[in-house]
Amino acid sequence: MNTIDYYNKNAKEYFEKTYNADMNIQYELFLKHLGNNGKILDFGCGSGRDALYFKKLGYEIDAIDGSKELCKLATKYVGINVRCMKFNELNVVNTYDGIWACSSLVHIDKKEMIEILKKMRDALKQDGIAYIAMKSGIGEENIDGRYFSYIEKEEFIKIINSLNFELIDFLSTKSVTNNEEKRSWDSYVIKKVK
Repeated sequence: MNTIDYYNKNAKEYFEKTYNADMNIQYELFLKHLGNNGKILDFGCGSGRDALYFKKLGYEIDAIDGSKELCKLATKYVGINVRCMKFNELNVVNTYDGIWACSSLVHIDKKEMIEILKKMRDALKQDGIAYIAMKSGIGEENIDGRYFSYIEKEEFIKIINSLNFELIDFLSTKSVTNNEEKRSWDSYVIKKVK
């Protein structure tokens, strides 16, 4: 089973576990840099929780996910058409004021991550920002059929700096959906600078 298969098979359970998680600290971290209006891409939207939050605040929202089953649930929950697509299929330019990638890039191999971050950079307008939440650590593992890649702050900063992003905010927290989670979640707010 690969990661997308896992989410297709467990979509309802995952939705129930995550749709009402308290993300206010993370939202505040992102939105204080974004401004009061604009267009946001929820990049790996899962249940649609975050897309709905931003929609209710008046932002224009696009949302994607790789799991067909989660896309169906999120489309119904958020009230927008959530597109089923893989991250490497993003091919828009100068479109978004913000990209929200909460706990989604953690499923991407580091070799693929650079290409996906380039696609995110290209999709952002000049001075656009992205929120990216990653699990802190070294290495990778499979848990219940899902692939996870871990990264330390210093390594992630090197990667984003090489891609014409700058780190403008950072926060490290515990999981909001799993009290037993040992690793911290690192929230990065990065800005497109070129």
